[in-house]
Amino acid sequence: MIPAYLQDQIKNDDLKFKNTNLKSFALPIYDPKTHYLDLTRSGYFRALISLRHYIKIASDYYFGVECAAKNIDLFMLTPSISSPMGSGSDSEAIPVKFGKFDSNLVDSSQFGFEPLLLNGIDKVYCYLPSMRGEKPDKRHLNQFFHCEAEIKGDIEQLIPIIEGYIKILAEALILMPNILERISLNFEKTAASLNRALGLKKFPEITFDEAINTLVESGNKTLVNFTEFGRDISSEGEIKLAEIFNFDTPFWVRNYDRDRVAFYQKPDPKNPNKVINADLIFPPIIKDAFGGEIVGCGQRHDDCQEIVDSLLRQNIKTEPYEWYINLRKLPNYKVTSGFGLGIERFITWSLCRDDIKDVILYPRLKDIKTYP
Repeated sequence: MIPAYLQDQIKNDDLKFKNTNLKSFALPIYDPKTHYLDLTRSGYFRALISLRHYIKIASDYYFGVECAAKNIDLFMLTPSISSPMGSGSDSEAIPVKFGKFDSNLVDSSQFGFEPLLLNGIDKVYCYLPSMRGEKPDKRHLNQFFHCEAEIKGDIEQLIPIIEGYIKILAEALILMPNILERISLNFEKTAASLNRALGLKKFPEITFDEAINTLVESGNKTLVNFTEFGRDISSEGEIKLAEIFNFDTPFWVRNYDRDRVAFYQKPDPKNPNKVINADLIFPPIIKDAFGGEIVGCGQRHDDCQEIVDSLLRQNIKTEPYEWYINLRKLPNYKVTSGFGLGIERFITWSLCRDDIKDVILYPRLKDIKTYP
């Protein structure tokens, strides 16, 4: 729960928007050449700055205080990317030349976290940019903010932490009714959805196999991608699942096909063609608004050969990950689990909007020149 002093701070800031003209908070049409001017005068962006500020403050409070996790400042360049995240991934790395070496902009902080958990620390987190090179669209930015955490423990210990995080973010937003009224496309439904999430003891869940079978049996087979390596569910399929199961809150889909997800997810001992992972799916709050996967999490390998097998199964070279394999050989190695939440995806969902670039101050979009 957000402490009283922080609640008062959020409420007082929100009150500054109470008597302002609603029309002055319309979202400007995006033009990369003049966007910097919109940032100087748009009520929408002024409100968004406050909303994003308190999402970050709530994140730091939740992980740093309630979860007793250490905040980690990490590198922005790495030779070991997580972006070739299985044959089913649409994620790409952004390669850069760093002196005489080939490197990449960081696509996730996970690999920086795992060694630190061997040094007497139980939980770590960050709230940092991640960079990815795929073509941007309404669901993808080339630079986005990523709240990530890694813990000593298995996925069953991790999931309650994630659910607690979603609830504290919902609580923070509910404390900003004047801001939400001005920049959400449906304030009443935003508030109702946030309150429903807050009221859950446990988020509902289904297995990946249940999800696939349900889509196929309901006549939505086209929303599933069938390949020789396994199956994927499209974002439209994720939204359709919420409709079929009548979910009006976030829900988990668990245990995906092994060769269509990141190589670092641990295979399920009960079925080595499945992994111990879960995605948290958010049903759209209003028709045609943003919905789908916003959180991904998983349990990591605790066996060297399992990592090698997963890399080879996905045709990924082992050399950049030798250090990662070697961690498992250390006598103090303990199993870890981690997650990442896309901040812009969560905000887009919360505000009933449909385009992720509308909730970040400085969109960075591939092949589009922007200023500053």
